[in-house]
Amino acid sequence: MNNEEANTDLIEVEERLRKKYSKLSISFIIIGIILVSWILVVYSGSLFWNLGYNWAGLSLEQWIIVICVLIAALIILELVFYTHFSSIRDKRIINENKPEFIDDKKVIEFTYPDDVEGGIFSKTYIDIDKHNVLRMKILMVPPNELWGSK
Repeated sequence: MNNEEANTDLIEVEERLRKKYSKLSISFIIIGIILVSWILVVYSGSLFWNLGYNWAGLSLEQWIIVICVLIAALIILELVFYTHFSSIRDKRIINENKPEFIDDKKVIEFTYPDDVEGGIFSKTYIDIDKHNVLRMKILMVPPNELWGSK
């Protein structure tokens, strides 16, 4: 598998994870809003409606503890999602931006024609400056002259 195929696979994985983690993040936010609303309902039920101390199954303090633990778990899951997504993105960026060096000079490649697979190419190296070198790959013998037309 070459770099382009690996990058394409990483882009597809990154896109799937982005969609999946976005939906999960939105559902976590909605769950958090529902839980905070439940705390307000429990508090207003015991304070304003005189429903009693344990009318919702647990006391207000116990509900606050349970909801804090649940929200902490959701935050931890979000951090796990973020680190996993970031690691996939970093792998793709590293693969895309991995320059080639010859004698501590960055290689800038020019190929003519771009879309030809196979054949015989000439490679000419031209020093641009003390940090860069140009590699020109020019098609000398087309693939159909080597193997005939398929």
